[in-house]
Amino acid sequence: MRRSPQPFAGFITIATLAGLLLPVASVWAADDLLSIYERARTSDPEFQQALADRQAREEALPQARAGLRPQVSLESAYQTIDTDSDIGTQQDVRYEQLNYGVSLSQPLYRYSQARRVDQTSAQVEQARAEFTFAEQALILRAAERYFAVLDAREAVDAAEASLQAIERQLEQAEQRFEVGVIARTDVEEAKAQSDLARASLLQSRDDLESQREALRELTNQAPALLASVREGASLNSPEPADPSQWRDRAQEDNRELLAAQFAAQAAMEGIDVERGARFPQLDIVANYSGVDQYEREDSDPSSDQWSAGIELSMPLYQGGGIRSSVREAQFRYTEAREVLEQTRRSVSRDAANAYRGALTALERVRALDQARVSTQAALDATEAGFEVGTRTIVDVLNAQRERFNAERDYEQARHAYLVNTLRLKQAAGTLSVADLRRVNALLSD
Repeated sequence: MRRSPQPFAGFITIATLAGLLLPVASVWAADDLLSIYERARTSDPEFQQALADRQAREEALPQARAGLRPQVSLESAYQTIDTDSDIGTQQDVRYEQLNYGVSLSQPLYRYSQARRVDQTSAQVEQARAEFTFAEQALILRAAERYFAVLDAREAVDAAEASLQAIERQLEQAEQRFEVGVIARTDVEEAKAQSDLARASLLQSRDDLESQREALRELTNQAPALLASVREGASLNSPEPADPSQWRDRAQEDNRELLAAQFAAQAAMEGIDVERGARFPQLDIVANYSGVDQYEREDSDPSSDQWSAGIELSMPLYQGGGIRSSVREAQFRYTEAREVLEQTRRSVSRDAANAYRGALTALERVRALDQARVSTQAALDATEAGFEVGTRTIVDVLNAQRERFNAERDYEQARHAYLVNTLRLKQAAGTLSVADLRRVNALLSD
C-alpha cells in the first residue's frame, strides 16, 4: 500500500534533514531479493542437504572404477621362534624370523563390474541433475517466501488504512448524530465496521509475522525491511508466447525430468550388472614372498619365491540367487520407466500451468490497475452522495474498503506475476540466478 508522506510539523533546514536521514537510511536499508537468496544459499538446510548428497553420490564413481584397477597388497610378519628339544643329540634352537610378501591382481575381464561403472556413471549424472534442480528450487523458494512477506505486508497496510478511514467516519457519524443529522443506526453500523476492521487487522498482522518466520527459516536471520516492486515497473508477457514451446523446452531441459531419465538408464544398466554375476572373471595375479631368519646357523637364513599367472573363476550354481536378482533388476527398471513417464507428464503440466499463471497474473495486474482508478472515483462519488443524503454511511465504508482492497490486490497480482515467471523458467529447466537478478532489478532501491 502506497501512502503519501505526511508534512513535517515545523521547519527543518536542509542540512539538518540530511544529517538525520543519512544514518537512518543506513540502519533501515532494505533487503532485496538477491540478498535474501545469497543468504539462503549458505544457510538453508534443505539446500545444504542437496549439496552434501550430490558430493557423496559422486564418490560412488571412483569406488566403482576401483574394481577394474590393480589391487596391490603387502604382508609382513616378524616372530621369535624358540624350540626346546627332548632328544639329546639335538640342541635347542632360538632365532628371529621375518616373513614378507607382495601380491598383485589386475582384472582382465569382469563384465559385471564394467557394467556397474556404467550404472554408477548414470547415477552420478542423476545426482548432478537433482542438485541443479535443488538450486533452481532454492531460487524459487526464496522468491516465493520473499513475495509472500510483501503480500502479507500489503494486506496489513490495507487493513490499517481501512481501519483508520472507518474510525474517521465513525467520529464524523457521532458528530452528525449529536446534531441530529443522521440516525443512531448509522453510528452503530460504523462501530460494527470498526470492530470488524480491527479484527481483520489483527489477523493480517499475524499472517505477516508467520510469513516473516518462513523467510527467517530459509535464511536463519530475521528479515529487515524488504524492497517492494517499483511503481511503473515494466511487466511483459512471457516469450515465446506459445505454451507448446514452453512444453517442448521442459521436455528437453527440465532438470527433474533429466534426473528421471538418468535414473531409468541406471536401472537398465543394473540388469546387466546382475546378469554379469554368472559370467567368468579373468585376472592376472602375481605374488612374491620371502623369509629371512636371524641368529640361526643350522639352515639357510633366507629364502624367497615368486609366482605369476592368470586366474579364472566362474560360478556354476548359486542356488538360484542370480536369476532372482536379475528379475528384481528388471522390475526396478520397469518402475523407473513409469516414474520417468509420470515425471514427463507432470513437467508438461507444470510448464502449461506456469505459463497460464503468468499470463493470468499479468492480466489481473492490468485490470486491477484500472480498478484502482475506478474504485477511487466510486469512493469520491459515494462520499459526495453521503454529504447530500443520497448514500448511507455503510455505502461509504464499503466504497472505502473496495478502494483499499483494489490497491492491495494490485500489488499482490504484480508479485504473483513475478513468481509465476520464475516458476515457468524452472519448469522449462532454464531458471538461473540471472533470472532472479532481472526480477530484483524491478524492486525499489
